[in-house]
Amino acid sequence: MLRLVLSISNLVFSLILGALLMAVVAIYSPETLSMMLGWARSFKGLITSTGLNAKYNIWLELLLEERQLLLMFFTVIARVILAVVLYPIVLLREKT
Repeated sequence: MLRLVLSISNLVFSLILGALLMAVVAIYSPETLSMMLGWARSFKGLITSTGLNAKYNIWLELLLEERQLLLMFFTVIARVILAVVLYPIVLLREKT
């Protein structure tokens, strides 16, 4: 039960940390965030132009937005940061 609570809290915390990271970049370096939004727009175009059947591709176009892609990117970065920070704690916990 403890593992389940820790893993869910890790997911929630990484989502919050990802949103905070994106906000920090937006505040301190708006040019960088604008450039990253352009990359996300290009990536969306790459995903939706794969020649997928139209009945599936329309859902990608409707549901996938640049902001979501950018938030996913920052969430992945937050998860990597959390993994690096928490790894020594997990090692110490397993030793005892």
